[in-house]
Amino acid sequence: MHCRALADKARSELKGEEKREERKQLLEQASAVYQAKSAARARERLVQWAQYWRERAPKGVAREWIRTTSLLERTNRHLRRKFRQAVTFGSRKGAEVAIYLQVQRLHAHWAHESWWEVSHALYFDLANLNS
Repeated sequence: MHCRALADKARSELKGEEKREERKQLLEQASAVYQAKSAARARERLVQWAQYWRERAPKGVAREWIRTTSLLERTNRHLRRKFRQAVTFGSRKGAEVAIYLQVQRLHAHWAHESWWEVSHALYFDLANLNS
């Protein structure tokens, strides 16, 4: 699971080395909720998880969990995270190129293609375009 807030709550509620395995179990079970094959199965897992952990880690269970499955929303979140690092772009064209390259990188990742190969193909396509 990629929920840093839950991991933080687990560390504060299940303190110490003796609770390490319990923290790991909490996070693995929470991750299984997100990995369910259907919404119905995810709800079942969430109910089971909450019932089991409510007394052991009440703050962690009380948190609201909302995660989008929209590819567009995930793409926008990824782009915002990447471009937060870039304070400004030198030009509109520079911003467009940066967005294009990030979208190509995401596509390569989702298609399980090597970014090295994809980026080199883009370079040679661009070189041929300008010939």
